[in-house]
Amino acid sequence: MKLALVIGSLGGGGAERVMATLANAWVQRGVTVTLITIDDVCADRYPLDSRIERIGLGLRRNSVRGWQKLANNYQRVRALRAALRTTHPDGILSFLPTTNVLSVLAARSLKIPVVLSERISPEHDQHPMAWRALRAFTYRRAAAMTIQTERGAVWMKHHIPDVPVRVIPNPVQIEDETLDAVARCVVSNCRDQNILLAVGRLDVQKGFDLLLRAFASVIADHPDWRLVILGEGPERYVIEAQMRELGLTERVSLPGFSSTPQALMRHSQLFVLSSRFEGFPNALLEAMACGIPCVSFDCPTGPAELITDGIDGLLVPPQDTRALAGALGRLMDAPSLRDRLGHAAQVAASAYSLDSILARWNALLETSGIICDKHG
Repeated sequence: MKLALVIGSLGGGGAERVMATLANAWVQRGVTVTLITIDDVCADRYPLDSRIERIGLGLRRNSVRGWQKLANNYQRVRALRAALRTTHPDGILSFLPTTNVLSVLAARSLKIPVVLSERISPEHDQHPMAWRALRAFTYRRAAAMTIQTERGAVWMKHHIPDVPVRVIPNPVQIEDETLDAVARCVVSNCRDQNILLAVGRLDVQKGFDLLLRAFASVIADHPDWRLVILGEGPERYVIEAQMRELGLTERVSLPGFSSTPQALMRHSQLFVLSSRFEGFPNALLEAMACGIPCVSFDCPTGPAELITDGIDGLLVPPQDTRALAGALGRLMDAPSLRDRLGHAAQVAASAYSLDSILARWNALLETSGIICDKHG
């Protein structure tokens, strides 16, 4: 099988990490893989097997005016079509809404089956109305759609009824990572403290403003705990300003992006997910697989499909900072409860092994008219 994977970039993020994982797994099983990004190759943050053909179109730029957006996307479609015509894949797998639309348009005249993957809750689509209409038009021309949760699948089947929709969650692959420079600095600075870890892009979606308010209400009773928010993004200055306002600058760290989050998870005592919405929270699943006790908002979508409340983690109502603070304080005070939940979380996460998830992808590609590697 010759497979082309298409995404905006590999410049950090959960979807990008999953695509890199799938690409490496497929090429290790004998599939010929080309990975194409709208961004340049120099933006890559995730390692790829040397056997993967890597194409960066270098066309990721901001568009201010409507005509600029049209011109830029027309250029992207043409460049993507040229790359696909050169590589001759048997099928295309595209991640994320914007790239999905571009992939369908680029492949339309090439008659290559396209499988699209939504990576975030479609109920919270932030795109303008015109773009949503274009998405509906193009998605109906895909061979199949994937989404990561059952709730998301219900929404997608209702709004895009003409395309087969399959639920395929993310795989979890716990690697024997060595702490990178960012993670080493965190461990060194927190040598005498317990780490409450959060991981994600510094963005409104991730709800770190809610987390800061919850943490501020428990720190007086838990002076031996430090909150570490691992990631980078456009809301950094807003978050830093809120930290100053709440008097948290000495109790919260924003160390930036780390390429070894799992290694830092193993040095943490508690993990928290404060998102307003998700598609499928990779970091939460990875934390569970590392055996860390987890607290999460029961946001749409994903956490409730990973955590059974009180059994292998704690769920609290979405955006309820008081409930989040209560759950954090409860676990900070109870090492034995943390141990029990962490062990149960590790067992629950084993259902998301790379081999089992890759088999589901292979089955979908086969039913979508793409000849599939039988060894996955």
